[in-house]
Amino acid sequence: MKQKFVFSKSIAFKWMVSYAVIMLIPLIVSAIIYLQTKQIVEYEIQRASEAMLKQVKYMVDSEVNQAEKLAMQLSINSDVNKFLNMSPLTEKKESFQIYKIRQELGKYKSTNEFIKGIYLYSGKLDMVLTDETYTNTETFYSINRAMFAGSYQDWLSIVKKAPAGVQKPISAIRFERSGDTVLLIKSLAEISEQSASSSSLLIPLNSNAVQKMLDNVDWVNKGGVYILDQENHILFRNNKNTSAPVFSGTAGEPGELGTSFLTIDGVESMVSYVTSDTSDWRYISVFPSKVFWEKARELRNMNLLGLLVCFLIGGAVIIYFARRNYNPVRELVNVFSGKREHRLALDEFSFIRENALAALKERDDMNSRQHKQLRVIQAYYLSRMLKGQAEEGGSVQDVSKLYHLNWKSDSFAVLLFFIQPREENSLSADLSNFIVSNIIMDNIGELHCLSFTDMDGMLTAIINIHPERVEFWKEDLEEALAKTVEFIEQRYRLQVVMAGSGCQLGLAGMHQAYLQALDAQEYRLLLEENVSIWYEDIEPIDEDYSFSINNELAFMNVVKTGELAKATEMMDEILESLFSSQSSIELLKYSMIDLASSIMKSAPAATRQEQQGEKWRPLKHLLACTTRAGFRTELMLILETACSRINEKKSLLSSPGIGEQVSAYIEQNYMDLNLSVSMIGAEFGINAQYVSRLFKEQRGQGLYDFINQTRISKAKILLGQGVSIEETSMKSGFSSSNAFIRVFKKYEGLTPGKFKNIQ
Repeated sequence: MKQKFVFSKSIAFKWMVSYAVIMLIPLIVSAIIYLQTKQIVEYEIQRASEAMLKQVKYMVDSEVNQAEKLAMQLSINSDVNKFLNMSPLTEKKESFQIYKIRQELGKYKSTNEFIKGIYLYSGKLDMVLTDETYTNTETFYSINRAMFAGSYQDWLSIVKKAPAGVQKPISAIRFERSGDTVLLIKSLAEISEQSASSSSLLIPLNSNAVQKMLDNVDWVNKGGVYILDQENHILFRNNKNTSAPVFSGTAGEPGELGTSFLTIDGVESMVSYVTSDTSDWRYISVFPSKVFWEKARELRNMNLLGLLVCFLIGGAVIIYFARRNYNPVRELVNVFSGKREHRLALDEFSFIRENALAALKERDDMNSRQHKQLRVIQAYYLSRMLKGQAEEGGSVQDVSKLYHLNWKSDSFAVLLFFIQPREENSLSADLSNFIVSNIIMDNIGELHCLSFTDMDGMLTAIINIHPERVEFWKEDLEEALAKTVEFIEQRYRLQVVMAGSGCQLGLAGMHQAYLQALDAQEYRLLLEENVSIWYEDIEPIDEDYSFSINNELAFMNVVKTGELAKATEMMDEILESLFSSQSSIELLKYSMIDLASSIMKSAPAATRQEQQGEKWRPLKHLLACTTRAGFRTELMLILETACSRINEKKSLLSSPGIGEQVSAYIEQNYMDLNLSVSMIGAEFGINAQYVSRLFKEQRGQGLYDFINQTRISKAKILLGQGVSIEETSMKSGFSSSNAFIRVFKKYEGLTPGKFKNIQ
């Protein structure tokens, strides 16, 4: 019986697909060209739109910048500040001054067409001064009600609202929209009184001027241009007859540009935006895409129609020739398959090849699985042997036969390999272990039997020493390892360092060999010797404690001199003596702790107090060190701090001018409310109690009393000039008039008022 034909998996179907791919190449090229043309058109449109927005931004930002400069000039104007400082009692006396300010506001307004007016609101007087009138807030609101939206209270809250995050008015500029009017509002803070009422400067922007700017820009008449504030409220727009879209998002960095295509009210539009350089405004343009794509759509439709015709004609030709060329191949497949019923799983060529290779592939897969399973079993058994967890009983020969290890003697040694790439982004850890293990196996495997496993992330080799090379096994390994390490470093840029054990007998000795290799590895890390090391190289270990009391006293005396160079030299000599004595790691760490404590005991008391904190944990850091360089680094940090403090103390004790320096500092900063002994100590880098004691020793007067007497002497000068008590207290550095009166009476024996009357 003939085989069933599956056309979707036939070679004829693949031929059709191949022919179709060839036919699609020119079609794809045409589509790519069309898409590139579309992208170029879109790019040019975006550039034009962004250039238009930049033009709008430049014009509006320039005017806004001028308005902000005007607000800043008015905020520092002396006449304006006099008006804000007027109280209801002095208002009538300053009528001419108010008239003068109004005339000046008119001059400012006439020089800037971008603003409609200038309004000064005084919180103390609850009055509004403009270039045209001077009246209270209610009357001003009634006159200009058409300009502002909302109630009188809403308008008043906008005027009095301080910038977020502050408790009283400060010099800050913000923009508020009230109805159709955009207000530039600058909060004005009064300096003379801490409880001053809120005052503001209001400058309504001229919407007509902005409208003229937008009308004079190219493309504006074809779409919408909007100016938004930080809260996405529309401040200005070019066309008020159409409904405005709702915008979202936040302003980015100054000058940031962006363009996207969105569907707004069912119409695909190009939306571009740019962020203002001088304010938190955004300039957004919305143009319908149909304005630019009316002609491009005709070209696109013709292109798509041509592609469709080519696809239909080419498809018919492909099917005809594919079926015609397939008939000989189909006859050949029927001959090879015979009369057996068989459904082709692949194409005809693959069917022939698959049957020929199936048997070979099955055999290779079975061998590979067996080899992998054997490697896993061997690694698991060797790991247990190294950890001392292997079952007792059984000889080396039995274990070798059971796990296919090919061991020939009862002598074992263990090698630990530390592999580190010399370049960043080098080989992975698994690949590095694979390379090193295979190269070592090639160089040593001819003399001794090697088995590799992974112990705590470190490549570990178990050496079964050849019975005829027991006396020379170490020389064999050293010679082979030297060649191996040199080749790996040159070829793969890997640094390989080995820590090896001594020779041990029997399966039980394998665990002891592993412990010896670990000891050698730990000792190598501590001494930072980047060379291979054997366990015998670190024996015998000197268990005597090398850092004696005499050495400690001599070292402390050098530290107390504050000479960092000598102290460092002596510390390095002590470290060299300790690390060259082959002491155990525990004794070396004890010595490091003693060195640190000796340095800390030599430092001044203030330094030891500063070291009692979370950032200063010398013992914790020392115990965490594993290398000689790490120990020295931590000890140098402690030594540098101690010597620095010792020298500072010596410098202060030997400098007779600290009293004059502190006196000069107080003379310059007596008006600062925060001036105190602690502040002076922080300024000179000295403990507060210590600087107070030095000052008293050199000047014969307490530091706190000197501060108060300096302030009182300055206050007496001001009182003699007729300055009020309240203003004198502020200018003399007192927090309140009550505190000033109390301190003045303490040192002068009478109140400031009586002193002023006497003067």
